[in-house]
Amino acid sequence: MFHGIVPAAVFVAFLMAAFPVATPAAAQQVDAAIATPDSVKWNPGPFPGITIGVAAGNPTASGMYAILVKFAPGAKAQPHVHPDQRIVTVLSGVIHVGIGTNQSQAMVLKPGSVVIIPADAPHYGWTTDSEAVLQEVGTAPTGTELWPKAAAK
Repeated sequence: MFHGIVPAAVFVAFLMAAFPVATPAAAQQVDAAIATPDSVKWNPGPFPGITIGVAAGNPTASGMYAILVKFAPGAKAQPHVHPDQRIVTVLSGVIHVGIGTNQSQAMVLKPGSVVIIPADAPHYGWTTDSEAVLQEVGTAPTGTELWPKAAAK
């Protein structure tokens, strides 16, 4: 009765020993990190009324990074570009965002909205009467250049 089960169990044990399975924890050692708008250090951004806090990584080094961008009520980011692709998520507030330079084509984005901005694509944004907080994820090194200046290169 146990005659067929024992060889099968031995075979399964052999396979498990011959082909070890890496657990996700063993495959990658990643330090967990938590960042909130209250925990990051806010620094002045490239435009008045806009502050930036680094949530993860280092935007001036190499590798992935995440930053939080806070727009004060009435703040405006003029058309500008970044050398890396950005994935932008609206965390709170309402913001007008557009790709290109025609500001009449901006869309109103609410929390949960996601925008993918290709590298070197001009884009802009502004708030009206309330604050907005965005999360931007990209690959460093990065930077910000005003659009007419970047287009002249």
